[in-house]
Amino acid sequence: MIRILGIGGGSGLPVLLRGLRQLAQAGGAGQPEIGISALVCITDNGGSSGLLREELRIPAVGDLRNCLVALAGRPSPLVDLFQHRFRSSNGLDGHSLGNLIVAGLCQTTGSLHQALSVASQLLDTGGRVLAVSGTPLVLCAELADGAVARGERQIASAGLPIRRLWLEPEQFQVSQEALEAVAGADTIVLGPGSLYTSTLPNLLPPAIAAAIRKSPALKMYVCNLMTQPGETRGFTAADHLRVVESYLGAGVIDVCLLNSTPIGGRQQHEYFQAGARIVPSDAEEIAGMGAVPVSADLIDPDEPRVRHDALKLARLVVSLTQGAFRARDIVCGQGPIAA
Repeated sequence: MIRILGIGGGSGLPVLLRGLRQLAQAGGAGQPEIGISALVCITDNGGSSGLLREELRIPAVGDLRNCLVALAGRPSPLVDLFQHRFRSSNGLDGHSLGNLIVAGLCQTTGSLHQALSVASQLLDTGGRVLAVSGTPLVLCAELADGAVARGERQIASAGLPIRRLWLEPEQFQVSQEALEAVAGADTIVLGPGSLYTSTLPNLLPPAIAAAIRKSPALKMYVCNLMTQPGETRGFTAADHLRVVESYLGAGVIDVCLLNSTPIGGRQQHEYFQAGARIVPSDAEEIAGMGAVPVSADLIDPDEPRVRHDALKLARLVVSLTQGAFRARDIVCGQGPIAA
């Protein structure tokens, strides 16, 4: 078995998890057994997650729900119900039923970890979904103008470059299960997803960052396809990696996965209007930082928005993990690799 741990949140991590789940279900000759775990961001303070977080004093559950659904077994009415969002004029308006179920399980089981375990059983997930902590955490950022934004929604809406991130409260209990997942992984995959509000929040607890540094796993970063207005305006792939390493340490990331396929104008249009741009793949600079850039066709051409293709991404991650001798060659090698 190869054990793959995805770290992130938002709309990006579920793409990787869905692809890994599909590969695991398909099996076939030469296909290894895949053990899948996900360490998921819990700092969202907007929408349904934000309301439940405020009312019930629990961590944000929306990203957790999306990852549970991504790892679910075959489509079913229950899976569909988890993603159902109420539209009404009463207090349920905007709430996802899955968020309500996970929140209810938090209260009945007494912990977020147990709630996720029960939800996984209900959905027949093909992997584990973990939170960095059972404590409600607030993501905070110092912005380029020196102001402080508290909360994911406030950080995103500020539309300014970010100097640094931290979590409040400063002292909290880190999940032992999360630490064990990091220690037991053969490959750790960061991203894809919003750099500052999906990927990095999971790296802020010192114990998690230290465990990743210590782990002998192959460590990959999946670079975003588009910049985010304000937060990563003008960023190249190397800039993304440089920020990740500012929290993990230089040289920790072994492989940086880059898209090699042109993004169509139809997919770009909405992003360009919002001020986002395609992330340039400066492979030589990445190689100079000590990580090996691996370029491949990773775009989902059928998505109206710019998204990674779940199966393409999962196959590449598994391929790089599966051959231990090849992984060693990649880590020790020089220059970009075309997958």
